[in-house]
Amino acid sequence: MGTAHVSKQSVDEVEKMIRTLKPDVICVELCESRMKSVEDPDYLKKLDIFKVFKERKMWLLLSSLILSSFQKKIGNKDIKPGDEMRKAITMARSLKKPVVAVDREIQTTLKRSWGNVGFFSKMYLFSALLASLLVKEDVSDDKIEEMKSDDILKDLFSQIPKKYESVKHVIIDERDVYLAEKIRQAADGKSAKKILAVVGAGHLAGIQRNIHTANDLSVLDEVPKRNWWDNISIILYPVFFAGLIGYTTWSQGGEAGMDLFSKLIYIKGGLAALGALIAWAHPISILLAFITAPIGTFIPIFKAGWVSALSESYLRKPLVEDFEHIAEDSETFVGFWKNRVLHIFLVFFLPQFGSTIGTIIVAGKGLKNLF
Repeated sequence: MGTAHVSKQSVDEVEKMIRTLKPDVICVELCESRMKSVEDPDYLKKLDIFKVFKERKMWLLLSSLILSSFQKKIGNKDIKPGDEMRKAITMARSLKKPVVAVDREIQTTLKRSWGNVGFFSKMYLFSALLASLLVKEDVSDDKIEEMKSDDILKDLFSQIPKKYESVKHVIIDERDVYLAEKIRQAADGKSAKKILAVVGAGHLAGIQRNIHTANDLSVLDEVPKRNWWDNISIILYPVFFAGLIGYTTWSQGGEAGMDLFSKLIYIKGGLAALGALIAWAHPISILLAFITAPIGTFIPIFKAGWVSALSESYLRKPLVEDFEHIAEDSETFVGFWKNRVLHIFLVFFLPQFGSTIGTIIVAGKGLKNLF
């Protein structure tokens, strides 16, 4: 059954289909972790954003929040994103029928998506995601129902440049195969004669193409490993600056080398701290941004944005309301600073941006002095 994820009509149709079909098994287009969050009303209360940043999973959280907020904006006040899945799960539980999460883990999908594109492509795609969060959408009920059309999904991906075809492949095509195989497995070896799978309408055609053939899901569950350039760049970055300072000291004297090193501390650290200040971070987070930025030059695992955001998430923990109001708060300038979740991401991006600008300035000054 194809649905639109923010459609009141889809919710009603799910209920009607279950009562009419009386399925032996109900499958939903959710992964195990998302199904737990859908079923647990206290999910947001239990979410430890400090742990999210500590484990460096903020990109995954941010992508999920943006998608959820965008869906909430184009829906209406009565319908939450995924209510049709929630309805299917609730009815399955009440009828004592097995309910199966048939989607791939969202973290795996996002990691495979990001792993298939380079840095600048990531920035392009992230800016597109961010734009969907900033722009207020006014979509009619009729337009929402049109989202059940497979053509709309195809049109969406036909508009992005060909070089991002790999992202479309991971998010749509791979998951078509994954959903089809998990639905097949829901029936395999069981007495189930009737299965209802509630999925987004855009996946219907792909599932129908793949449902009659067994597929190896272990291949689709693999997470990309760091490539050789990722590993070597971690070494080259500190070696470059150490070599630049060392060569400046050797060719122009210790005073010139110390001057360049001081600029690295004050310019890079100062711009990172300025970014944290503009984000209106806690004084401790500002101080940590200043200290961490120059250290990160020689120990790349230390990044001003990560450390200041980690500090902010510990000192100013978001409330449940902050998560619930992301869609509304993201529409105003004040809301971005007021909402503690959005604010933490600002405290990540601005110090990191300031630190990067500082790196470019100091490297430029060092090379200019040499030549």
